Amino acid sequence: MNTEPFSADLPIDAGDQRLLHELGSIHDLLDPMPSGLLERIDFAIAVAELEADIAELTMGELIGARSEQTDSVTFTSGSLSLMVTTVVSVHHVRVDGWVTSPAAVVDVVGEGVTRTVTADGDGRFSVEGVPRGRAHFVVRRDGYRPVITPAIEI
Repeated sequence: MNTEPFSADLPIDAGDQRLLHELGSIHDLLDPMPSGLLERIDFAIAVAELEADIAELTMGELIGARSEQTDSVTFTSGSLSLMVTTVVSVHHVRVDGWVTSPAAVVDVVGEGVTRTVTADGDGRFSVEGVPRGRAHFVVRRDGYRPVITPAIEI
């Protein structure tokens, strides 16, 4: 046992490391990190950095068609609506969408991959090869702040 008086100026030794590891294990057991916390923190930081508007999820439903599974959701903010439909089949995942602002640039941000597309003159767009998992959308338009959606599971 160490009989030297405690001093905050002393370097951390092997005994201190063991104690910190044991305390960390107890903390993880009694008060684990909430599921999805890191993703929510990343989202909040991204919104703050972009000074963006946040769209809110207003509608979602599951639609089945033959061997494909389709999810359709709608997001709205003060000046924009975004409807996205994800089509998951055996061979691919595709995101089809419509935004109320023609020629808007839409980022589909998911699991470490960002796919960017420009909506056509009617506001329609389609993105192939989006990985399954959590994803959110960022819509950019000339003269407006970007609009970011909450993450959804695709």
